[in-house]
This record gives sequence, structure tokens and C-alpha cells, in this order.
Amino acid sequence: MSRVLVLSPHPDDESIGCGGTLRAHVLDGDQVNVIFLTSGEAGGHGKPPDETATVREAEAQEASRILGLQQIEFWREPDGKLRATEQLVDRLRAKLKRIKPDIIYVTHEREMLGDHSAAARVLKRALSGSKRRNGKPEVLMFEVWTPLQEMDQIVDITPHVEVKRAAIRAYKSQCDVMRFDDAALALNRYRGEMHSWPGGDYAEIFTRLDFD
Repeated sequence: MSRVLVLSPHPDDESIGCGGTLRAHVLDGDQVNVIFLTSGEAGGHGKPPDETATVREAEAQEASRILGLQQIEFWREPDGKLRATEQLVDRLRAKLKRIKPDIIYVTHEREMLGDHSAAARVLKRALSGSKRRNGKPEVLMFEVWTPLQEMDQIVDITPHVEVKRAAIRAYKSQCDVMRFDDAALALNRYRGEMHSWPGGDYAEIFTRLDFD
């Protein structure tokens, strides 16, 4: 059994970027935990931030139930202003020391949204200089808003597409404004057709995070 940790900048990034892969981990018996760094309160499309945060956290709970994730937690950093502060880096470093994940998923460093690239920086700093007897965890970065240009791992998610679709649709407040379900699965279909050889019709791709 592997211990898997996901750093999701907002509620929905985990389902959009790696929902199929997370479902595969669950079915393999792995322990999957998600940290939502912000509650997405700035994405209310006209609704107040506090109301939006409540809605999106509830949606994250439902998406996690659909995917079968073991544990989620909300760190409630400011949406749209996520920074690799010393306090946040220290909090994550302590969390990593406590749960000792084997695999960590996070949005990639070149994502166009600032919170997404900041999440990778937070993780990179938290891991910098850390020592583990069996080495550091494998860190795999996923795509949400900005397609990856390089890929180190390709995961065939064809058996899990409908679960992933349902998890994304659990974020109704977002899908009512933009069809993230259609967009994400279209990208997965492209990845499956172009890069998953041999493999099924749908794939998620990842690149490894390099750190000292």
C-alpha cells in the first residue's frame, strides 16, 4: 500500500487534474489524502466569499466521496493570493514528516494561475533539504489550466473516466459557469489518443518535480 498526498490549490483541481489516477490509487488499496490549500472563495461568480467557501468545501466533500478518498482537509489560505510563506512551508513540512507520503501530486510549476504555480513552490520548499532514510517521495505534477509540455508519466484512466466525470460535476458551482467536465475529459481524450501507447482512450499525464 502506498501513501498518497495531493496538494490541490482549490477545490476541483484534484478532480480535474488527476481524478482518474486518484481513483486508480483507491482501487489499488492506497491511502489517498488531499489538502485543499484554499477554499476557492474568490471563485463565487458574484457570490460572497464566505458563502462560496462553504459551497466549494461541501462540493469537495462530495467529490472526495465519489472518488473514494480517505481524508481531506482545508487549510483556508487566501484564494488568489497563495504564497510560499514561511508559515505555510513549515506547516506542510510538519505534515510531510508526520504522514510520510510515498507519492505527492501537485499542480505544475508553469500553470498560468498564480495559486497553481505557488502550490508547487510551497511543496518544493517544504521538501528542500529534507532527509528520509528511504529517500524523498516521488512528486508528480499535473495539468489543469496550462497543458504540460513535458511528460514523465502517462496513466491510462479509461476505466475511471465516468467516476472522474462525476467527481468534477460534483463541483456544480463551477461547472454551471464553465464545463470543466467536458474540457478536462477532452484533454484526457487527446492525451490517450496521442500519448497512451498501448493504452485506452483516456489518459492523465504528469511531470516530475525536480528539487534539491
